[in-house]
Amino acid sequence: MRKQFGLFWVPIKLIALSFIVSIAFIACENDEPVDACNPSGVQGELVEAKLVITITPELVQAYLTQFGAPIGFDLEYTVDAYSVLYKTLDKNNEITPASGVMFIPRGLNTYDVVSVQHGTSLKRDEVGSENPVYAFDALLYAMKGFLTVAPDYLGLGNSDMMHPYLNAQLSANAVMDLIRATRKYACTNDLALSERLFLAGYSEGGYVTMAAHQIMETDHSDEFQLTGVAPMSGPYDLISTTRNLLQLETFNSPALLAFVVAAYDDVYEWNRLDDIFMEPYASMIPGMFDGSQSVGDLNDQLPTDLDSLFQSEFRTAFLQGGEQMVAAALQENTLLGWGPIAPVRLFHGTSDDIVAYENTTTAYASMVANGGLSVDLIPLLGANHATGFFPSLLLSEAWFDSLRAD
Repeated sequence: MRKQFGLFWVPIKLIALSFIVSIAFIACENDEPVDACNPSGVQGELVEAKLVITITPELVQAYLTQFGAPIGFDLEYTVDAYSVLYKTLDKNNEITPASGVMFIPRGLNTYDVVSVQHGTSLKRDEVGSENPVYAFDALLYAMKGFLTVAPDYLGLGNSDMMHPYLNAQLSANAVMDLIRATRKYACTNDLALSERLFLAGYSEGGYVTMAAHQIMETDHSDEFQLTGVAPMSGPYDLISTTRNLLQLETFNSPALLAFVVAAYDDVYEWNRLDDIFMEPYASMIPGMFDGSQSVGDLNDQLPTDLDSLFQSEFRTAFLQGGEQMVAAALQENTLLGWGPIAPVRLFHGTSDDIVAYENTTTAYASMVANGGLSVDLIPLLGANHATGFFPSLLLSEAWFDSLRAD
Protein backbone atom coordinates (compact mmCIF):
# COMPACT_ATOMS: atom_id res chain seq x y z
CA MET A 1 0.00 0.00 0.00
CA ARG A 2 1.10 3.53 -0.74
CA LYS A 3 2.18 5.74 2.18
CA GLN A 4 2.85 9.21 0.83
CA PHE A 5 2.64 11.50 3.82
CA GLY A 6 4.73 14.28 2.32
CA LEU A 7 4.73 16.06 5.67
CA PHE A 8 7.09 16.31 8.63
CA TRP A 9 4.53 14.52 10.80
CA VAL A 10 6.00 11.11 9.92
CA PRO A 11 9.15 11.45 12.09
CA ILE A 12 7.16 13.25 14.78
CA LYS A 13 4.75 10.29 14.96
CA LEU A 14 7.62 7.87 15.38
CA ILE A 15 9.25 10.01 18.03
CA ALA A 16 5.96 10.45 19.87
CA LEU A 17 5.42 6.70 20.16
CA SER A 18 8.81 6.06 21.70
CA PHE A 19 8.84 9.26 23.72
CA ILE A 20 5.54 8.48 25.44
CA VAL A 21 6.97 5.23 26.76
CA SER A 22 9.86 7.00 28.46
CA ILE A 23 7.97 9.74 30.34
CA ALA A 24 5.11 9.98 32.82
CA PHE A 25 2.37 12.54 32.41
CA ILE A 26 1.55 14.78 35.35
CA ALA A 27 -2.00 16.14 35.70
CA CYS A 28 -2.24 19.40 37.58
CA GLU A 29 -5.02 21.92 37.00
CA ASN A 30 -4.56 25.62 37.50
CA ASP A 31 -7.25 26.67 40.00
CA GLU A 32 -6.19 30.30 40.34
CA PRO A 33 -9.01 32.85 39.97
CA VAL A 34 -8.92 34.38 36.51
CA ASP A 35 -11.72 36.96 36.46
CA ALA A 36 -9.50 40.03 36.92
CA CYS A 37 -7.26 39.09 33.98
CA ASN A 38 -9.67 36.98 31.96
CA PRO A 39 -13.14 38.30 31.03
CA SER A 40 -15.49 35.43 30.22
CA GLY A 41 -17.49 34.87 27.05
CA VAL A 42 -15.07 36.65 24.72
CA GLN A 43 -12.49 35.70 22.12
CA GLY A 44 -9.29 34.61 23.79
CA GLU A 45 -10.94 33.68 27.07
CA LEU A 46 -8.72 31.23 28.96
CA VAL A 47 -10.88 28.27 30.00
CA GLU A 48 -8.18 26.01 31.43
CA ALA A 49 -4.42 25.56 31.51
CA LYS A 50 -3.43 22.11 32.74
CA LEU A 51 0.15 21.05 33.41
CA VAL A 52 0.64 17.69 31.73
CA ILE A 53 4.37 17.08 31.73
CA THR A 54 7.78 18.52 32.56
CA ILE A 55 10.35 17.77 29.86
CA THR A 56 14.12 18.02 30.30
CA PRO A 57 16.60 18.65 27.48
CA GLU A 58 18.12 15.22 28.11
CA LEU A 59 14.82 13.54 27.21
CA VAL A 60 14.71 15.29 23.84
CA GLN A 61 18.36 15.55 22.87
CA ALA A 62 18.60 11.89 21.85
CA TYR A 63 15.86 12.32 19.26
CA LEU A 64 17.34 15.30 17.45
CA THR A 65 19.53 13.25 15.14
CA GLN A 66 16.36 11.72 13.66
CA PHE A 67 15.55 15.20 12.37
CA GLY A 68 19.06 15.84 11.12
CA ALA A 69 20.12 18.24 13.85
CA PRO A 70 23.76 19.29 13.43
CA ILE A 71 26.42 18.20 15.89
CA GLY A 72 26.66 20.74 18.68
CA PHE A 73 23.01 21.81 18.57
CA ASP A 74 22.10 21.89 22.26
CA LEU A 75 18.86 22.42 24.11
CA GLU A 76 19.10 24.59 27.21
CA TYR A 77 15.89 24.75 29.26
CA THR A 78 13.65 22.32 31.11
CA VAL A 79 10.09 23.02 29.99
CA ASP A 80 6.66 22.70 31.58
CA ALA A 81 4.01 21.74 29.02
CA TYR A 82 0.40 22.83 29.52
CA SER A 83 -2.70 21.73 27.65
CA VAL A 84 -4.75 24.89 27.08
CA LEU A 85 -8.47 25.35 26.41
CA TYR A 86 -9.61 28.75 25.18
CA LYS A 87 -12.35 30.47 23.19
CA THR A 88 -12.20 31.50 19.55
CA LEU A 89 -14.65 32.08 16.67
CA ASP A 90 -16.14 29.46 14.33
CA LYS A 91 -17.26 29.82 10.71
CA ASN A 92 -20.52 31.43 11.87
CA ASN A 93 -18.60 34.04 13.88
CA GLU A 94 -19.79 32.48 17.13
CA ILE A 95 -17.70 31.75 20.22
CA THR A 96 -16.47 28.15 20.30
CA PRO A 97 -13.92 26.18 22.34
CA ALA A 98 -10.47 25.45 20.95
CA SER A 99 -7.29 23.91 22.30
CA GLY A 100 -3.54 24.20 22.08
CA VAL A 101 -0.35 23.63 24.00
CA MET A 102 1.83 26.08 25.94
CA PHE A 103 5.49 25.44 26.80
CA ILE A 104 7.03 27.49 29.61
CA PRO A 105 10.81 27.20 30.08
CA ARG A 106 12.03 27.19 33.66
CA GLY A 107 14.52 29.63 35.12
CA LEU A 108 13.61 32.82 33.27
CA ASN A 109 12.39 36.09 34.73
CA THR A 110 10.87 37.50 31.53
CA TYR A 111 9.48 35.58 28.59
CA ASP A 112 9.58 36.30 24.87
CA VAL A 113 6.59 34.63 23.18
CA VAL A 114 6.59 32.52 20.00
CA SER A 115 3.44 31.10 18.45
CA VAL A 116 4.31 28.04 16.36
CA GLN A 117 1.76 26.76 13.83
CA HIS A 118 1.88 23.06 12.96
CA GLY A 119 1.74 21.36 9.58
CA THR A 120 -1.20 19.43 8.16
CA SER A 121 -2.73 16.91 10.56
CA LEU A 122 -6.01 15.12 9.99
CA LYS A 123 -6.21 12.99 13.13
CA ARG A 124 -7.88 14.96 15.88
CA ASP A 125 -5.62 13.60 18.62
CA GLU A 126 -2.29 14.10 16.84
CA VAL A 127 -1.81 17.64 18.14
CA GLY A 128 0.04 19.31 20.98
CA SER A 129 -2.83 19.57 23.47
CA GLU A 130 -3.30 15.80 23.32
CA ASN A 131 0.40 14.97 23.42
CA PRO A 132 3.00 17.75 23.60
CA VAL A 133 5.42 15.72 21.47
CA TYR A 134 3.20 16.36 18.44
CA ALA A 135 4.20 20.01 18.87
CA PHE A 136 7.86 19.04 18.68
CA ASP A 137 8.85 22.17 16.77
CA ALA A 138 7.23 24.40 19.40
CA LEU A 139 8.93 22.39 22.15
CA LEU A 140 12.34 23.05 20.60
CA TYR A 141 11.77 26.83 20.55
CA ALA A 142 10.80 26.60 24.24
CA MET A 143 13.94 24.65 25.09
CA LYS A 144 15.91 27.51 23.55
CA GLY A 145 14.30 29.97 25.96
CA PHE A 146 10.99 31.14 24.47
CA LEU A 147 7.56 30.81 26.02
CA THR A 148 5.98 28.96 23.15
CA VAL A 149 2.37 28.25 22.23
CA ALA A 150 0.98 26.08 19.45
CA PRO A 151 -2.72 26.14 18.50
CA ASP A 152 -4.31 22.83 17.52
CA TYR A 153 -6.66 24.77 15.15
CA LEU A 154 -10.41 24.37 14.88
CA GLY A 155 -11.49 20.80 14.19
CA LEU A 156 -8.49 19.29 15.99
CA GLY A 157 -7.76 18.59 19.63
CA ASN A 158 -10.76 19.59 21.74
CA SER A 159 -12.70 20.98 18.75
CA ASP A 160 -15.05 18.50 17.06
CA MET A 161 -16.04 20.43 13.92
CA MET A 162 -14.42 19.94 10.52
CA HIS A 163 -11.03 21.61 10.35
CA PRO A 164 -11.28 24.74 8.12
CA TYR A 165 -8.15 23.85 6.18
CA LEU A 166 -6.35 26.81 4.59
CA ASN A 167 -8.96 29.35 5.65
CA ALA A 168 -7.10 32.57 6.43
CA GLN A 169 -9.47 34.25 8.90
CA LEU A 170 -10.37 31.16 10.95
CA SER A 171 -6.71 30.11 11.07
CA ALA A 172 -5.63 33.56 12.22
CA ASN A 173 -8.35 33.62 14.88
CA ALA A 174 -7.02 30.41 16.41
CA VAL A 175 -3.52 31.91 16.61
CA MET A 176 -4.54 35.32 17.96
CA ASP A 177 -6.95 33.93 20.53
CA LEU A 178 -4.39 31.47 21.93
CA ILE A 179 -1.93 34.36 22.31
CA ARG A 180 -4.67 36.34 24.10
CA ALA A 181 -5.33 33.36 26.40
CA THR A 182 -1.61 33.04 27.08
CA ARG A 183 -1.39 36.69 28.06
CA LYS A 184 -4.30 36.12 30.46
CA TYR A 185 -2.54 33.11 31.95
CA ALA A 186 0.58 35.22 32.45
CA CYS A 187 -1.47 37.97 34.10
CA THR A 188 -3.11 35.52 36.47
CA ASN A 189 0.10 33.70 37.35
CA ASP A 190 2.42 36.71 37.62
CA LEU A 191 4.56 35.76 34.63
CA ALA A 192 6.37 38.69 33.04
CA LEU A 193 6.02 38.75 29.25
CA SER A 194 8.28 40.97 27.19
CA GLU A 195 6.99 43.02 24.27
CA ARG A 196 8.67 40.62 21.83
CA LEU A 197 6.25 38.41 19.89
CA PHE A 198 7.24 35.99 17.12
CA LEU A 199 5.35 33.73 14.69
CA ALA A 200 6.66 30.62 12.94
CA GLY A 201 5.20 27.62 11.17
CA TYR A 202 5.90 24.95 8.57
CA SER A 203 3.72 23.67 5.69
CA GLU A 204 0.09 24.41 6.63
CA GLY A 205 1.69 26.14 9.60
CA GLY A 206 3.57 28.41 7.19
CA TYR A 207 0.26 29.39 5.62
CA VAL A 208 -1.37 29.96 9.02
CA THR A 209 1.64 32.00 10.16
CA MET A 210 1.40 34.33 7.17
CA ALA A 211 -2.39 34.60 7.51
CA ALA A 212 -2.09 35.54 11.18
CA HIS A 213 0.66 38.05 10.39
CA GLN A 214 -1.39 39.76 7.71
CA ILE A 215 -4.57 39.96 9.81
CA MET A 216 -2.71 41.08 12.93
CA GLU A 217 -1.15 44.00 11.07
CA THR A 218 -4.20 45.00 9.03
CA ASP A 219 -6.91 44.56 11.68
CA HIS A 220 -5.30 44.32 15.12
CA SER A 221 -2.14 46.40 15.02
CA ASP A 222 -3.02 48.07 18.32
CA GLU A 223 -2.98 44.68 20.05
CA PHE A 224 -0.21 42.72 18.32
CA GLN A 225 3.19 44.19 17.44
CA LEU A 226 5.32 41.47 15.93
CA THR A 227 9.10 41.25 16.35
CA GLY A 228 9.78 38.66 13.64
CA VAL A 229 7.82 36.22 11.49
CA ALA A 230 9.08 33.01 9.85
CA PRO A 231 6.64 31.37 7.42
CA MET A 232 8.16 28.10 6.18
CA SER A 233 7.17 26.11 3.08
CA GLY A 234 3.52 27.17 3.04
CA PRO A 235 0.96 27.30 0.19
CA TYR A 236 0.46 31.08 0.19
CA ASP A 237 -0.68 31.49 -3.43
CA LEU A 238 -3.71 29.21 -3.26
CA ILE A 239 -5.35 30.24 -6.50
CA SER A 240 -2.25 29.66 -8.66
CA THR A 241 -1.28 26.52 -6.76
CA THR A 242 -4.72 25.02 -7.34
CA ARG A 243 -4.59 25.83 -11.05
CA ASN A 244 -1.16 24.23 -11.34
CA LEU A 245 -2.16 21.09 -9.46
CA LEU A 246 -5.37 20.59 -11.41
CA GLN A 247 -3.35 20.59 -14.64
CA LEU A 248 -1.32 17.59 -13.45
CA GLU A 249 -2.13 14.03 -14.46
CA THR A 250 -1.14 12.66 -11.05
CA PHE A 251 -0.44 13.98 -7.55
CA ASN A 252 1.08 11.77 -4.88
CA SER A 253 -0.86 13.25 -1.95
CA PRO A 254 -4.47 13.40 -3.18
CA ALA A 255 -5.72 13.65 0.41
CA LEU A 256 -4.44 17.22 0.57
CA LEU A 257 -6.36 18.25 -2.55
CA ALA A 258 -9.50 16.55 -1.32
CA PHE A 259 -9.07 18.19 2.09
CA VAL A 260 -8.99 21.71 0.64
CA VAL A 261 -12.15 21.14 -1.39
CA ALA A 262 -14.01 19.37 1.43
CA ALA A 263 -13.08 22.09 3.94
CA TYR A 264 -14.15 24.90 1.62
CA ASP A 265 -17.37 23.05 0.80
CA ASP A 266 -18.07 22.98 4.54
CA VAL A 267 -17.11 26.58 5.38
CA TYR A 268 -18.80 28.16 2.37
CA GLU A 269 -21.71 25.69 2.40
CA TRP A 270 -21.48 24.85 -1.28
CA ASN A 271 -22.88 21.33 -0.99
CA ARG A 272 -21.13 20.54 -4.27
CA LEU A 273 -18.95 17.51 -3.63
CA ASP A 274 -20.96 15.50 -6.19
CA ASP A 275 -20.19 18.15 -8.82
CA ILE A 276 -16.49 18.20 -8.06
CA PHE A 277 -15.47 14.60 -7.31
CA MET A 278 -15.97 11.34 -9.16
CA GLU A 279 -17.73 8.44 -7.50
CA PRO A 280 -17.15 6.55 -5.30
CA TYR A 281 -14.99 9.36 -3.84
CA ALA A 282 -17.73 12.01 -3.75
CA SER A 283 -19.66 9.77 -1.37
CA MET A 284 -16.59 8.74 0.61
CA ILE A 285 -15.02 12.15 1.21
CA PRO A 286 -17.52 13.60 3.75
CA GLY A 287 -16.73 10.74 6.14
CA MET A 288 -12.99 10.82 5.56
CA PHE A 289 -12.32 14.04 7.42
CA ASP A 290 -13.88 13.15 10.77
CA GLY A 291 -10.60 13.29 12.68
CA SER A 292 -10.06 9.54 12.85
CA GLN A 293 -7.71 9.05 9.88
CA SER A 294 -4.31 10.39 8.90
CA VAL A 295 -3.12 11.87 5.61
CA GLY A 296 -1.46 8.56 4.83
CA ASP A 297 -4.65 6.63 5.54
CA LEU A 298 -6.59 8.77 3.09
CA ASN A 299 -3.87 8.67 0.45
CA ASP A 300 -4.28 4.90 0.47
CA GLN A 301 -7.98 5.28 -0.33
CA LEU A 302 -7.81 8.03 -2.95
CA PRO A 303 -6.40 7.79 -6.49
CA THR A 304 -3.27 9.69 -7.48
CA ASP A 305 -4.73 9.87 -11.01
CA LEU A 306 -6.59 13.18 -10.93
CA ASP A 307 -8.89 12.13 -13.81
CA SER A 308 -10.20 9.43 -11.48
CA LEU A 309 -10.61 11.80 -8.54
CA PHE A 310 -12.13 14.94 -10.09
CA GLN A 311 -15.05 15.40 -12.45
CA SER A 312 -13.61 16.35 -15.84
CA GLU A 313 -16.27 19.06 -16.26
CA PHE A 314 -15.15 20.70 -13.03
CA ARG A 315 -11.45 20.64 -13.92
CA THR A 316 -12.07 21.96 -17.43
CA ALA A 317 -14.34 24.75 -16.24
CA PHE A 318 -11.99 25.85 -13.48
CA LEU A 319 -8.92 25.84 -15.72
CA GLN A 320 -10.79 27.84 -18.39
CA GLY A 321 -11.79 30.59 -15.98
CA GLY A 322 -15.15 29.24 -14.85
CA GLU A 323 -16.16 27.92 -11.42
CA GLN A 324 -16.20 31.45 -10.09
CA MET A 325 -17.52 30.39 -6.68
CA VAL A 326 -14.54 28.11 -6.13
CA ALA A 327 -12.07 30.59 -7.61
CA ALA A 328 -13.39 33.41 -5.44
CA ALA A 329 -12.96 31.36 -2.26
CA LEU A 330 -9.40 30.45 -3.19
CA GLN A 331 -8.62 34.06 -4.07
CA GLU A 332 -10.11 35.26 -0.78
CA ASN A 333 -7.70 32.99 1.10
CA THR A 334 -4.65 33.68 -1.05
CA LEU A 335 -2.07 35.62 0.98
CA LEU A 336 -0.70 38.07 -1.58
CA GLY A 337 -1.05 41.80 -2.20
CA TRP A 338 0.17 43.23 1.10
CA GLY A 339 3.37 44.61 2.54
CA PRO A 340 4.34 43.47 6.05
CA ILE A 341 5.64 45.87 8.67
CA ALA A 342 7.36 43.32 10.92
CA PRO A 343 10.56 41.63 9.65
CA VAL A 344 9.87 38.44 7.69
CA ARG A 345 12.12 35.57 6.64
CA LEU A 346 10.58 33.12 4.20
CA PHE A 347 12.11 29.62 4.24
CA HIS A 348 11.43 27.00 1.55
CA GLY A 349 13.15 23.98 0.05
CA THR A 350 13.90 24.45 -3.64
CA SER A 351 12.96 20.82 -4.38
CA ASP A 352 9.74 20.75 -2.37
CA ASP A 353 7.57 17.92 -3.71
CA ILE A 354 4.34 18.88 -1.92
CA VAL A 355 4.17 22.69 -1.74
CA ALA A 356 5.79 24.30 -4.77
CA TYR A 357 8.78 26.54 -4.06
CA GLU A 358 7.14 29.16 -6.31
CA ASN A 359 4.64 29.82 -3.50
CA THR A 360 7.43 31.46 -1.57
CA THR A 361 9.10 33.28 -4.45
CA THR A 362 5.70 34.71 -5.42
CA ALA A 363 4.93 35.73 -1.84
CA TYR A 364 8.36 37.32 -1.49
CA ALA A 365 7.95 39.34 -4.70
CA SER A 366 4.46 40.43 -3.67
CA MET A 367 5.58 41.55 -0.20
CA VAL A 368 8.47 43.57 -1.61
CA ALA A 369 6.33 45.12 -4.35
CA ASN A 370 3.74 46.16 -1.76
CA GLY A 371 6.23 47.94 0.46
CA GLY A 372 7.37 45.21 2.85
CA LEU A 373 9.86 46.89 5.15
CA SER A 374 12.14 43.92 5.84
CA VAL A 375 11.56 40.75 3.84
CA ASP A 376 14.16 38.07 3.14
CA LEU A 377 13.92 34.86 1.13
CA ILE A 378 15.96 31.91 2.42
CA PRO A 379 16.04 29.10 -0.18
CA LEU A 380 17.06 25.68 1.16
CA LEU A 381 18.91 24.29 -1.83
CA GLY A 382 17.84 20.77 -2.76
CA ALA A 383 15.52 20.30 0.22
CA ASN A 384 12.14 18.66 -0.30
CA HIS A 385 9.10 19.05 1.93
CA ALA A 386 10.31 16.56 4.53
CA THR A 387 14.00 17.44 4.58
CA GLY A 388 13.37 21.19 4.66
CA PHE A 389 11.60 21.07 8.03
CA PHE A 390 14.45 20.88 10.50
CA PRO A 391 16.84 23.31 8.73
CA SER A 392 13.98 25.84 8.57
CA LEU A 393 13.33 25.37 12.27
CA LEU A 394 16.97 25.84 13.26
CA LEU A 395 17.52 28.86 11.04
CA SER A 396 14.34 30.59 12.17
CA GLU A 397 15.13 30.01 15.86
CA ALA A 398 18.63 31.43 15.40
CA TRP A 399 17.15 34.46 13.63
CA PHE A 400 14.67 35.01 16.46
CA ASP A 401 17.58 34.82 18.92
CA SER A 402 19.37 37.54 17.00
CA LEU A 403 16.29 39.78 17.03
CA ARG A 404 15.78 39.55 20.74
CA ALA A 405 19.47 40.21 21.33
CA ASP A 406 19.21 43.59 19.58
